[in-house]
Amino acid sequence: MPKVRTIQYRTILNSHVRFTTEFILRLEDGSTGTGAAPQGETISIYEDRKVSITPETIIQAIQNDGIMGKSISQVEFDQYLQQNISTFGRNNAYSLSLAFFNAERQTRSAFELFDRQPSQLRPPRLCLNILNGGWHAYTNPVLSDFSEFMLVAKSDDIQEVIGEHNKIQKAVKARLNTQTKTVVSGNPVNIFSKKDNRAPIEFLLDTVESLGLSGKYDLMIDASAGDLWTPEGYRLAITDNSTYSSEQFMEYWKGLIREYHLRFLEDPFREQDAETWRALTTSQEDVIVIGDNYYSSSAERIEIGAAGHHTHAAIIKPNQAGTITATRRAVEAAQHTGQIVITSHRSISTEETFISLLTCMVGAQYIKIGPLETDYSSVVRLNEIIRLTEPL
Repeated sequence: MPKVRTIQYRTILNSHVRFTTEFILRLEDGSTGTGAAPQGETISIYEDRKVSITPETIIQAIQNDGIMGKSISQVEFDQYLQQNISTFGRNNAYSLSLAFFNAERQTRSAFELFDRQPSQLRPPRLCLNILNGGWHAYTNPVLSDFSEFMLVAKSDDIQEVIGEHNKIQKAVKARLNTQTKTVVSGNPVNIFSKKDNRAPIEFLLDTVESLGLSGKYDLMIDASAGDLWTPEGYRLAITDNSTYSSEQFMEYWKGLIREYHLRFLEDPFREQDAETWRALTTSQEDVIVIGDNYYSSSAERIEIGAAGHHTHAAIIKPNQAGTITATRRAVEAAQHTGQIVITSHRSISTEETFISLLTCMVGAQYIKIGPLETDYSSVVRLNEIIRLTEPL
């Protein structure tokens, strides 16, 4: 088994041009790996808000605990990190776990590290970010209470899908240029004739139809409804300031599902509203209810939610899980309980492509891809999927 010789760190830039910690882990055989965690803007109640600890303190703690120079596997190293995650912070733990994994990749194939036989890998279907709302809308921004309006490709032909994506984006941008602007949380956004979450849906569907692509894409909404919750209920503070009880908000979603043939619905309720999740999921056959913040890539929460029929699918985000091992266990939990696996980038990222490797190695059906024209890190991840899945 490998032995950790040294751990160092540097600060690098993330996709929001802010400095973040990158750990550099060197094994006794000289293999070196780096790891830097992405971050989310809309995060769950299970994720770190802020952990006040320096990289030097973390490295010193690892040394004091006898990890340096000890024969240790990825699973054992990750178990140590999980035990210290409340002190180190989830993102720091993931960065260290990723650095260990990338060091091992210097001498072992990805197939070996994922315990599978070499084979031709298949690309996932792409969930394409088109319109953005909520409090952090700055790419094709629209006035909406919901974070993302996406198109999910029915084809896994990446070249075809990206060609169509570019046509859609060009048409969307041209049409948005004619819209009235307003400001939400300091960001200029496009406002339609009515302050209603139906307006961006109708805008997007009409654009796709005008291009003759309606039958090739399904509609997906990421509601991130935990951010909508107030003591009075779910409040649509950005649009019409209406407030809904859990039951009323479920009926609201049922209306959108019927009216717009909504196929994928992510985080329609807050994390602590389990009974409403179950009620919507068990009453619907035409929509795929997805747990993102609801599960936060926890194998235990996925198993509980799947057993209770709370969702049809689970989003997997490695830095939410906290380690490479915990990420793989989350995927396994989703797969053996019959949940659809959707991997996802984070809105604040680095050029790290582990999510691409994970997606292809575990056979995830879908991956969420950020705005390709403004987030080059999404292009980097997509290029890696192409390298992994297209034969030379």
